[in-house]
Amino acid sequence: MIMKNMYLCCLLIILTACGPDQIVVDLPSPNKSVHVEVRKCPQAGAFLQWTEMAQVSVLEAGRSEPCNSFVNALVQFDSKVADEQLELEWISDKVLRAWHPTFSPDYGPVNTTVRAGSNVRIQFSPKS
Repeated sequence: MIMKNMYLCCLLIILTACGPDQIVVDLPSPNKSVHVEVRKCPQAGAFLQWTEMAQVSVLEAGRSEPCNSFVNALVQFDSKVADEQLELEWISDKVLRAWHPTFSPDYGPVNTTVRAGSNVRIQFSPKS
């Protein structure tokens, strides 16, 4: 019985660690110097349940960012719901408009990370 439970626990850990990590959107800026990459990722901290999120990263052209990582991104935020309601639109070469109905109208998503010295800005607002 103990071996069976241990086997099941190990299997759950392996399946959780092997969650999705796939690019679902790759949208270049108008001058193609940067791009926004949306990945379907396992939600960080989701241990015994399969929870997906969308990780949105703005990166220099030719670079990518794996799930739950902030190494290459100029700006990054998560949308806790990985669905088609996420709106992304380049307003200019350095300004990205992003919106999801779960975002706060005052400040956008719960967490946004910006690399020091980044000249890319995200405007969190619905399409007007």
